Amino acid sequence: EDLDLVIQETKRCAAIIRRLLDFAREKTPEKSYVDINETIEECMQLINQATQLADIDLVTDLDAQLPAVWMAQELIKQVIMTMLVNAQHAIGQEGTITVTTRLGTECPSTQADISNSPMVQITIRDTGCGIEPEHLDRIFDPFFSTKDVGRGTGLGLSVSHGTVEAHGGTIEVESELGEGSEFRICLPTKSRKDNAQVNEQ
Repeated sequence: EDLDLVIQETKRCAAIIRRLLDFAREKTPEKSYVDINETIEECMQLINQATQLADIDLVTDLDAQLPAVWMAQELIKQVIMTMLVNAQHAIGQEGTITVTTRLGTECPSTQADISNSPMVQITIRDTGCGIEPEHLDRIFDPFFSTKDVGRGTGLGLSVSHGTVEAHGGTIEVESELGEGSEFRICLPTKSRKDNAQVNEQ
């Protein structure tokens, strides 16, 4: 039993170190045009068993007409997984997680050279405990966590925020205590190069 505990904690420490390294160093990830709906469905499958055991319903409303998104798939997949797992933890037992995709016509961009790119908006809504109003301005800060000790590093949302901004997108949250939370992720669909060609035309 002691050895099992050592192994478990070692794996947890390794995961924390990996996330620290990802947060600390600037990497140039490989990007390609990806079907964001397929990426979301893969993430939903990964948490499906855990949510079923907790009586949490997974609902998707994905726009089949969305264009492909220029992105580093594994990084954005990790962002979505972070949001889904956080939503699951916020609910605990019995509730609903709803994921929606739409063409985000009013989504802002953080980078001027892709400001004219069509944007895709991913909305992840849960019926969980909500976020304390005084915490809303801090949830994207490194190492800030409202979870119990041992359940969170405070890096998940911070790394997610950095990943989305590095893609030229934005991430926002609205929450009401006792009612649930809604995270909105906006991502540009075109690469800088493709967007520059469109602007020249």
